[in-house]
Amino acid sequence: MSESTEREIREAVKVATVPVLLMVVYQVTGDEKWLSDRYRPSKFRGVAPRITGELPEEVQEEIREAAVRAVMSLLAGDKPAISMETEEAVKHVASFFVGEAISDRHAAILREELERRASVTGEVLQQSADVKAPAGFTAIVIGTGVSGLAAVRVLQQLGIEFVIFERGAEAGGVWFQNTYPGAGVDTPSHLYSLSFSYKDWIHHYELRDELYGYFNDVLDDLGARDRVQFNTEVLSAHYNDETLKWTVTTRDPDGGLTEHITDMVLSCVGSLNQPVLPNVAGRETFSGVQFHSNEWDHELDLTGKRVVIVGVGASCQQIAPRIAKTAAHVTIVQRSPQWVAPFEQFRQPIAEGERTLLDQVPLYRSWYWLGLFWQHGDKVIDALRVDPEWPHPERSINRRNDRQREFLTNYINEQLAAHPDLIEASVPDYPPFGKRMLMDNGWYKNLTRENVSLVTGAVAGVDAEGLQIKDGQHLDADVIIWATGFAASRFLSSYEVKGENDLLLSEYWEDDDPRAYLGVGIPHFPNLFMVGGPHSLPPSGSFMYFTELQARYLRELLKEMFTAGVRAIDPTEEATNRYNDLVDDYHSRTVWSHPGFSTYYRNSKGRVIFVMPFLNVEYWELVKTPTLNDYVTHASILAQNHISA
Repeated sequence: MSESTEREIREAVKVATVPVLLMVVYQVTGDEKWLSDRYRPSKFRGVAPRITGELPEEVQEEIREAAVRAVMSLLAGDKPAISMETEEAVKHVASFFVGEAISDRHAAILREELERRASVTGEVLQQSADVKAPAGFTAIVIGTGVSGLAAVRVLQQLGIEFVIFERGAEAGGVWFQNTYPGAGVDTPSHLYSLSFSYKDWIHHYELRDELYGYFNDVLDDLGARDRVQFNTEVLSAHYNDETLKWTVTTRDPDGGLTEHITDMVLSCVGSLNQPVLPNVAGRETFSGVQFHSNEWDHELDLTGKRVVIVGVGASCQQIAPRIAKTAAHVTIVQRSPQWVAPFEQFRQPIAEGERTLLDQVPLYRSWYWLGLFWQHGDKVIDALRVDPEWPHPERSINRRNDRQREFLTNYINEQLAAHPDLIEASVPDYPPFGKRMLMDNGWYKNLTRENVSLVTGAVAGVDAEGLQIKDGQHLDADVIIWATGFAASRFLSSYEVKGENDLLLSEYWEDDDPRAYLGVGIPHFPNLFMVGGPHSLPPSGSFMYFTELQARYLRELLKEMFTAGVRAIDPTEEATNRYNDLVDDYHSRTVWSHPGFSTYYRNSKGRVIFVMPFLNVEYWELVKTPTLNDYVTHASILAQNHISA
């Protein structure tokens, strides 16, 4: 390596995450001293960044100096002295790294991810499956969001011919659809990434444009853009009991209808794509401009306008601070407040040196990801389960959840110290994480602006001049923004689906009570699979990780199907009921079943259907080894008739 490269690495380690550097040093050198108490990093604290591990400065410098030599060794092509090939090794080292003991179960999942992520370069990692689909077997993918990309990669690995239908003009799913000001994620960028396509992210948490660009780049890197038919809406998917094939009807860009015959349908449409407007009287009488946040009017100039935003979920929280800078007045209408956590890295850039290490040193990258995965995943989720002995169920569900409540309440008091009226309106009366936890992107500061008002109450009606609140207030408005969410409980509701014997899926699911096996398959709907189906959304951590778990499960399941010479499969009622009973049992002991609030996580019957109740490791164990024993297998009736003839 050149002298200039060493200078570059020296500069990089100055701003790198010290506990991650420590793991690189340990693996490269194999020296157990690096796992002694002198170098032991602190535990993760909530979702706050852990840059130094709270180690003394002299210890940090010792680690950084050793890291320069270790990184230079890796860049020269040397292999680490210590591998992470066994679960025992991972348990030993990862427990030291995260600052607390991890279980044997977590050691297994972390070992797998360390290996996977250390091998990914800047381009899509292409791998072929050892079993291929039979000749002529085809598939249709619906949607080009995250789930669609994960599905496409599986089809490519299995050698399945496919076409993708996308009703939008571009790829990207929710990141094509949602263009409102401030749209972004509250998941760290390196968690909000697909394992097979590394991205050199600029910020710790990216906004919409960067995310939209990334997923379009992945589509291109997969070489699948020419398989997409854009501006093409899927109207229906009907199964033929005799041919074991699906007929998918689309409305083409020119308005014409086309029928497509295929062996398999992969529905990757998600559930946050059908905007919901409240059923209030008089909406059509409003004389100003109104729209759902999902359908942002970019031609509209809000300068000097009186704007009312209805809803205080993630969309409103992102929109309000942006538009308050230009609008004459912004009034926010909330039915109930949301818990909002500190957001230390909001719009903060990743240090240039850290980006260098993440880009050039896969070993550094894999440990960096593992830290985020632990901090934002099971470490959080495990605290959301009810302690039946906890004496204060009205305010929290266990001791740790109560400490979270105390911390978040103190944060609200600090942010709104001079505004007791806002404090009273902003502290929720339900346990933290009961509804989606929001991150403070300037929300509380924005509430204190002179041109911003917070109103608590339900909308009773709309008239030509504005909105009527149920307590009698009237809110004059020039613009109404409905930040009222989506039909989250109605999976696959954007098109008609019929399975065996013309069974209508909406009737089988009783409109909003979806029941699927592992969130992937549905009884009586052979070869219809979902990526991102019901109970697939993690309550914390990486949606991409769960999406890929489902996609890999589907890949291994299809390999079993092809090896057995089977043309179509659907999960048994027994397996599906067993899984959903498990889901409901787990949910009955989580914060999302708490009776003190309403949430889009639950359907009209009160059943939690949107979010997953499992830890990462629990779901990983459920989908790790697919078996056809959980499925009904189908051989073509036409083929059987041909043989008997």
